[in-house]
Amino acid sequence: MASFNGPWSSDLDTFKKSVQSMPDQYKSSFANASKSTLEKVCDPKVLHIWESNSDADGLLQLTSVIAKLCDLGVRKHKGANDGDGSMLIIAEESRSRNGFGRICQLVEYLTGADGKRHLEGTAVVFSKIVVARGWDNSILSGQEEALVKTVKRVNTAVERVLKMSGLKKIVWHHGAVLHFLLQWINITTSSLRSALSAITITGSLNLTECIAPSAAGRANTLPDLERLEQYAKKLDIPVVFLDAPSQLLNFEYLGTYIYYYGYYINTFLPNSLARSHLHKAQDELITFAFRLRGASEGRYGSDVVKMVQKHLDANKARHWAKMCVSKESYEKSKCRAAGKDETIHHAVQLADSPFALLASGAGVPAFARLSVGPACASTQDYYTAAPVKIAFAKVRIRPTSPATFHVLIPQSSQDLERVTNRIQGLMMAVLERVRQEKGNPVLSDTEKGMWDAVVKAYEWAIGGCDESNMPKGVAKKVGFVKGKLREGTWGFALNPPKNRGVAATTNTNAGTAMLEPNRTYGFGQSTQQTRGSHSTYTGTQQQQIPQHGCGAGLPQGLLLSPVQGISYAQQVPSQMPTQGMYAGGQGQARGQQYGNHCFGGGQAAVIPSRHGFGHGGSGGGGHPQSMGGPW
Repeated sequence: MASFNGPWSSDLDTFKKSVQSMPDQYKSSFANASKSTLEKVCDPKVLHIWESNSDADGLLQLTSVIAKLCDLGVRKHKGANDGDGSMLIIAEESRSRNGFGRICQLVEYLTGADGKRHLEGTAVVFSKIVVARGWDNSILSGQEEALVKTVKRVNTAVERVLKMSGLKKIVWHHGAVLHFLLQWINITTSSLRSALSAITITGSLNLTECIAPSAAGRANTLPDLERLEQYAKKLDIPVVFLDAPSQLLNFEYLGTYIYYYGYYINTFLPNSLARSHLHKAQDELITFAFRLRGASEGRYGSDVVKMVQKHLDANKARHWAKMCVSKESYEKSKCRAAGKDETIHHAVQLADSPFALLASGAGVPAFARLSVGPACASTQDYYTAAPVKIAFAKVRIRPTSPATFHVLIPQSSQDLERVTNRIQGLMMAVLERVRQEKGNPVLSDTEKGMWDAVVKAYEWAIGGCDESNMPKGVAKKVGFVKGKLREGTWGFALNPPKNRGVAATTNTNAGTAMLEPNRTYGFGQSTQQTRGSHSTYTGTQQQQIPQHGCGAGLPQGLLLSPVQGISYAQQVPSQMPTQGMYAGGQGQARGQQYGNHCFGGGQAAVIPSRHGFGHGGSGGGGHPQSMGGPW
């Protein structure tokens, strides 16, 4: 392959333009480098290791892989099967959640296999899928003994899965913080180190506006990034950076990408996992309402807490009311900020589908992984693993070959709508696989009782707000939140109109339709898609995206089952791409290929600024004089 160095760019759009203007003599080298790298990170004949923080987007991404490896929905026997594929999940440790326990619950729920504990309970085997405790990524120095112990635990887990599966090579899919991966490469055994064939890093960079670390990636120092490149060069393996914005996964809420998220999340996840996300959303909604009430009356702190305690049913809220009963939540500045468009927009989403991510405001970073791994057979049809050189200190990026680092970006034929449609199709196909085994959600009186308490307290708080003390237009916008509480996806599922359709609390077959609630389809600040009989607030700079994907053109008043939705989508191929290797479950969609082409160091401090990475106070300013030169 011909070697080349393209012009430096200061952001992803400029970089893409330089790639499009690449001279013909370099195009084959660029394409071959991308092809070789994508084949490695999607190779189904190697062991894929996933570090996961166990948030909802990560659990759903793992579900898409498990559905393929275990043939969910089409297998003859539930539980452990000889034909199951192998994978290792490293559960990130955290003070705020039991990630190891959460991932074990998910794998047990999906596979139906009995978990067998090993290594003093720090690793659990479900058929051929192993979950092991990982490292707390907030700890970046010290605790050497604990670190070595964790590396040895992971080593043992990797060795046993390789032996059990007969696989020889490893692809390691790591999160945003590099510390543990670097330590593992440094002190693991030579045989495991040489087994590495590729690495992906998820959510550590933000390349859209400039070449900079993401919020999570600010934990990485320049020496960390340099060590990663040095290790990969010595091992002769590619490192692929995955981040959601670079892949045009621009929307912040899972409801954009998942068909009736507020309802079917209860099929994707067991109740024990979904409940924590429901609790967080309910807590946030009550806090939002009483912040507005406090601001309108000029009351703050403990005065507002007393109002919450009086009007929120303690028997229904005792297990989840935390933020809403903390006086720190009702500082004057926080209460006044509740009237901002972005805050109201967030409340609209929660009112429609109250299953919040545990890490709010970070988007859905794990969905950047949906295009890599053993379930992705035709990633090359949609994406390019661009070979790059990244000058982190100078916040620049250039196409180059040969290269160690790569960035996964959509091909020029892809745009926001096509990418969104494809992810919607993939998640619909995954849902149908899971639903074939788990059925529709079965919602209990507990959920209904909690939601009734939330609605009652919210309506009291908002109903008493003095509009004359609120900014112009805020009261009208807040009214949309109130409407969603009763008529959104979740409110409708819990309280469907009598004598119309089938109640959501019954476990029905694939052909059963549920009435269409007034719900929101696609979201992002100032952008959304809507269906239903009422208008929906999106902010003062509202922009309507043309309806597409799961709900485009559906008969009014009906919510199709996933099977019916897939069948309908086949009639609208331009709106819902059907390429891929993920066959739907039984019923009308059986055997249809569907979805997103998937299935078939130093201690220097980093400067957390939008300008990129830097050592301590050395400054990491850009060098605009060298940007965008000719090839």
